[in-house]
Amino acid sequence: MSIPKNLKAKLLARFDELIAAGEHILQNPEEVPAVFARDSMTGIPYVQEPPSQRLNWSKLVEWRTKSATLLSQVLPKSSIHGNAPEQFLDVTAQTIETGLSTLRAVKDDFENGYLDDLFSQIEAEIASDYMGQAEELLAEGGSGKYDHVPAAVLAGAILEKGLRKICDLQTPPILTKKSDGKPKTLDPLIDDLKKAGIFNDLKAKQLKAWAAIRNKAAHGEFDQFNKTEVKAMIEGISGFLADYLG
Repeated sequence: MSIPKNLKAKLLARFDELIAAGEHILQNPEEVPAVFARDSMTGIPYVQEPPSQRLNWSKLVEWRTKSATLLSQVLPKSSIHGNAPEQFLDVTAQTIETGLSTLRAVKDDFENGYLDDLFSQIEAEIASDYMGQAEELLAEGGSGKYDHVPAAVLAGAILEKGLRKICDLQTPPILTKKSDGKPKTLDPLIDDLKKAGIFNDLKAKQLKAWAAIRNKAAHGEFDQFNKTEVKAMIEGISGFLADYLG
């Protein structure tokens, strides 16, 4: 699945803006006047340093910082350009052409769809953050009888969102809504992905077991599962999402 068109257009416009800004800095150096001195013996003035040109350093620093920020937003960590954001911060007046070439190259890859796993990377990172929150909820639950329930609800919601994303990433995408337009629940999503060969029957059974805990938590059946099961659920879902969306 590609990133949304409006987001892609916004990022491409930013590339154009920064490429134009870099070219402007390169093509419009500042004039540095000659430095004169006087001969200590004769008092005759002479040129100590001839007139020269230099790039505007403050504008260069601002440009390279903005460019590094853009690259960090666009480049997946697995990309061959993955370390470009950090390298861009070392661009100097002497290497600005190299920096511009990097921006042009990454823009071309991005525009032509070679970085389309960006959206999946973003989704995976968001899911990882929420799973971390679920772990915190479980750890902070205290000694209450049903303190593990919120963590189960959150983990189940993350699993559902992850399954929908996996469906979207298939070619062609697997439908995540029923014929009446209502969203499919967890079990039908799992069945559809298993039929498509995304995972085997054993994985599907495990996913349904986690889905059952989520449903029990959502419907007030709190005595039907325990904290140990929720802990295993969170760890299992984290691993599953890392394997299929990471």
